[in-house]
Amino acid sequence: AYGVVLEMVPKGLAKEITERLSIHTVGIGAGPHTDAQVLVFHDVVGLYGEFKPRFVKRYLEGERLFLEALSQYVREVREGVFPSDEHSF
Repeated sequence: AYGVVLEMVPKGLAKEITERLSIHTVGIGAGPHTDAQVLVFHDVVGLYGEFKPRFVKRYLEGERLFLEALSQYVREVREGVFPSDEHSF
């Protein structure tokens, strides 16, 4: 094996595992003492609204931005603003 994923492992145990193994450890909700970190992109950018795993730090409120953009698109299509000549062949 080249590495192991430690998901939702208590941080003290993840640290001990990382120190004992000669292969890389990747943590997902396992604290700061693994060799690498991984999170699900959709969680990090907030695409699921109120759903947020405890170990995720959200860097963007993506659901709100996504819904605003989609609403603007629908509005522009209905008003005949989009597509314009610059968006046509």
